Amino acid sequence: LAQATAAQAARSLPPTISTEPLANMPSKRRNNGRSKHGRGHTAIVRCSNCARCVPKDKAIKRFQVRNMVDASSQRDLRDASVYATFMLP
Repeated sequence: LAQATAAQAARSLPPTISTEPLANMPSKRRNNGRSKHGRGHTAIVRCSNCARCVPKDKAIKRFQVRNMVDASSQRDLRDASVYATFMLP
């Protein structure tokens, strides 16, 4: 008799735990913020700001084009240059 009641107590759950399956949570993005479709794994890249490891397909890629020489130095070089049509890269 003691064994039967112990087994029933083990099977019964506390009232706070539900046995119903959990409802699916809503998804914020259709692609979950990744462009990985069909690939199981992607390489990691390091964040240039904080060095965090981020999957390559999830990283926000920004290509910054900067002048090699600032504006005041460009003006000085243009004035000192022999060639009138010379353009700095």
